[in-house]
Amino acid sequence: MTRRRMLWGGAVLACLAAAIVAIAAAVAHATSPERLVRHYLTALADDDLTTAAALAGLDKADLERWGGAPLGDASTPDVVEIVAVVDADAGGRTVIARYGERGDDVAEVAFALERTPLGPFTQWRFAEPPVQRILVGADRHDRVRANGRTVTTELAGDVEGVAAFVPARVEVAIASPYLDGEAVRTRAGTASAARPLVVATTPSPRLKRLVDREVAAFLDDCVAQRVLQPAGCPFGLAVPDRLVEAPQWRVAVPAVTSVVPGARTGQWRLEGGATVRVQLTVQRLIDGVVEERDEAVVAVIRGSVVLGDDGVAVTIDPPEQEG
Repeated sequence: MTRRRMLWGGAVLACLAAAIVAIAAAVAHATSPERLVRHYLTALADDDLTTAAALAGLDKADLERWGGAPLGDASTPDVVEIVAVVDADAGGRTVIARYGERGDDVAEVAFALERTPLGPFTQWRFAEPPVQRILVGADRHDRVRANGRTVTTELAGDVEGVAAFVPARVEVAIASPYLDGEAVRTRAGTASAARPLVVATTPSPRLKRLVDREVAAFLDDCVAQRVLQPAGCPFGLAVPDRLVEAPQWRVAVPAVTSVVPGARTGQWRLEGGATVRVQLTVQRLIDGVVEERDEAVVAVIRGSVVLGDDGVAVTIDPPEQEG
């Protein structure tokens, strides 16, 4: 009986020892550096930014320092792979991972991790939260959208920093219906993310249509004036003879306009021209003969186009005075 008890007790101890080893292995795996990185990248890929922030170790002070919650991923990543785990100084680890969208942009990023006590086991955490500040802006505007979030700079042409989880894709596009610009992008944590993301802008077709309407309305007001020199208008006519009837202007060739960059960043200039005609009934002073005339005059149009919070302001310059 005693021998059986001893054998039974030895078996129990062996089972307990095996269980302890198994639990230790499970805890070690659960707190391994590569597992932390994998969970973080999986949360980022799933757009679970709350979990990503918790795994990244972000606290309230970090969010205030970064100016709010970091940007998530603008892509649909399907690659989350741990490439290697390398020993680092002071007992830390460097986890190298591949992350991104297969066939488009997959980045290889290194994460530095450090140990932190967890009872008799070791827990791992990021040595620094995996967040990067990226500068974004537009060359001639003060507003862009970064991963759908509006970012406003102090002045047109300036850049503003946004925080993004590493290695999220950050895409920057123009935030105005009156401007076009090809979106630019990078992945946080890569070499390209160290350079500002600046959208090169051009006037959009919508802005061009708006400017054309404003110019057409301006010319309509000008030709409605039945005088030889319409006030504030870029055309007129001098006649040495006596007018028998008031002149009648009309737009013969509609204005052809363009919106081009101005002398200063964020400034746009209006340039264009139209052909107007005027019908005159005059009496020649030299012989008193009354005649009908129909003459063409070129109208040179210059002005400014300003994009503001309230829309677009088109201002047409007054005619130049001949010296």
